[in-house]
This record gives sequence, C-alpha cells and structure tokens, in this order.
Amino acid sequence: MRLSAIWEKLRNGGFFGEKPPERPEPTGDDREAEVRALLARPPFGITDLRDAALPLYDQALTHRSYTRVGEYPVTAVDDNERLEFLGNYILDFIIADHLYGGYDLPPGEMNRRLQVTRNTKLADIVLQQGLGIDSVIRRRGQVLTYSIIADAFEALIGAIYLDRGLDAAREVVLAIFEGEIAACDTRRNYRGRLQEYVARENLGELDYAFRQTGPGNCPVWAARVIVGGTPLGKGEARTKQGAAMLAAKEALGRLGEE
Repeated sequence: MRLSAIWEKLRNGGFFGEKPPERPEPTGDDREAEVRALLARPPFGITDLRDAALPLYDQALTHRSYTRVGEYPVTAVDDNERLEFLGNYILDFIIADHLYGGYDLPPGEMNRRLQVTRNTKLADIVLQQGLGIDSVIRRRGQVLTYSIIADAFEALIGAIYLDRGLDAAREVVLAIFEGEIAACDTRRNYRGRLQEYVARENLGELDYAFRQTGPGNCPVWAARVIVGGTPLGKGEARTKQGAAMLAAKEALGRLGEE
C-alpha cells in the first residue's frame, strides 16, 4: 500500500480507530432551525434563506447512511453525494481562478496550492475554523469521519452555488481559504508581508479601499492600499482578496521590499 494511501486511512479512521472528535448524531427535532443557524453564521452569512431552498441545504448535510438501509430508502430526504460531486468542482474552480488572477505563479506552483482542497485538508479546515458543519451532518449508525465532514463541506458549497450563484459561493470559499492559500508561500503573501513591514517600520495605519466594476455576474474589483495616509499601491482582480494582494505587492515594490 502506498504511503499516501496509508496516511489517508489513518486520517479517516481506517487504522487504530482514529477519527475526528465525536459529535452526537443530530436528532432532527428542529432540523430547520439547526440548518438556518448554521447558514446564518460566518463565513456563510445567509440570513435570508428562502423556505424553498431549505431542502437543498438539508440534503447537503445528509449522509447516505441516514437515507438508506440496504437497497431501500427509509426517508424522503436525498443524500448529499450528487451535491458533493458538484461542490468539489465548484471549489476547485474558485480556488484555481483565484490563484490565476491573484498570484503570479507557474502552473506547478498553482497546482500545489490547489491541494488545500484535498479531503483531509477540508476536514481539518472545518474543524480548526469552527465552521460547525460537523455538528449538523445527519447520519444513522455511522461514525463521523474526516471523509464525511469533507464531503458535507463540498456538498454545502454546491448548494450555495445552486441557491445563490457563483459569486456568493466564491465569497464564502475565499473567506475560508484565502489565508490557507497565502500561507503556502510566505514569500508571495504580499498582504501579510506588507502588514509586517508597516508594523516593523512604524509607518502608521494600513488600510485598503475597494471599488467594484463590471456586471454582477462577472465583477472586477479594484483595490487601493493606503499606508500612513499615503496611497502606495493599486490592483485589479476578480476578487477583493486578489485585488488587495496585487495592491500590496505594488506597495512593497514602492517601499523597496519586492
């Protein structure tokens, strides 16, 4: 067995019984309130959920063990496998698009950075950031594993895309992953480097101003970074984060740090 496969089994509880911190199976006594509460919290911020969209999110958070015994369905709720398939590709697209537009990276480096979306990493992010997804996954007689958590996360991204569109899904994904992506290479984490430089040199307040142009389904963000009251850099990208990163890069260049 390959080392990578062994590691995957270790993380998913395949050997020695290791598994994520156990959560009780949701009782479903007030499923609607449970789902709405999850979606209302950051980074999702969906406080105006339509009644018609609720079953979609419920499905995203439902493992197949809850819906089937053997070959026969036992509830009227669908499981999240189809949504997980969609969400997986939506997630990868958003991250790849962000890397292309916000970072000056060769293809190999972009591919390495894309690995933040692998299953074991997704589960870690859900748990470490306290997103709360693990506490509302419906299942029946099934131990909660890293794989189940990751699949539910991807399914939830798929549900947000279907309900709210690509821009809303992008906003959620980048709110969760921007730090993870930048941390992969501190040399190209221009925002972090600028913040450290400004603090170290005592240059004053660091601030970003944003402006959105273009149609709603294909926005372009312009960012300007201001240090000590002086504009030092500008950038444009498909996302606010990408525009800010380019503005910070220009500012570092003007300060002689890039």
